[in-house]
Amino acid sequence: MTQSSHPAALYQLRKVTRIIALAILGLVFLGFFLPSDYRIERSVKVNAPLDLVSQNIFNGDYLPEWMFIQKGRLNVFSGELSVGQSVAISYDESDAQGQLTLTGLSNSNIRFDVQPKEGVNIVTNNISLSSVGDEVLVTWAIQGQLDAGLLGPYLAFFANDIAGKNFEISLDRLKAQMEQLDR
Repeated sequence: MTQSSHPAALYQLRKVTRIIALAILGLVFLGFFLPSDYRIERSVKVNAPLDLVSQNIFNGDYLPEWMFIQKGRLNVFSGELSVGQSVAISYDESDAQGQLTLTGLSNSNIRFDVQPKEGVNIVTNNISLSSVGDEVLVTWAIQGQLDAGLLGPYLAFFANDIAGKNFEISLDRLKAQMEQLDR
């Protein structure tokens, strides 16, 4: 009778599955100690006067065009948003809606909240504008907290990479739009 290698293979398989299980438990345990809040910041220099950018950045003719929302868009509106006013966010593949609400406005600072969809946490946004020579430095920062169960802390940890691209697209669109207005 020949000796089978199956018991050794089963022992190796059991060893590998235990190591994987310990690694998963370690990641779950680590998740309890990671913060679920995040902060993302991006900047762009716009070759246009500060007053032109500050007067038009939240204008209904421009805001829906420059603000990138993945699989969605800001609803078109006329005029300029005033503090306390909101504009709806519509999504391509769903009836769900969110909203953007302007919470503070000055020549150099714009604060607004975004609730991507009903029941989702509000994301606090701050756009600061400052003159740098003949250009305007536009800095957009957001902060919030992810309530996604055990995945929340891990998503927050990678939020800068996940959402940062959307901000870069928006800021590039804003730059092009404001520089076009200045011509």
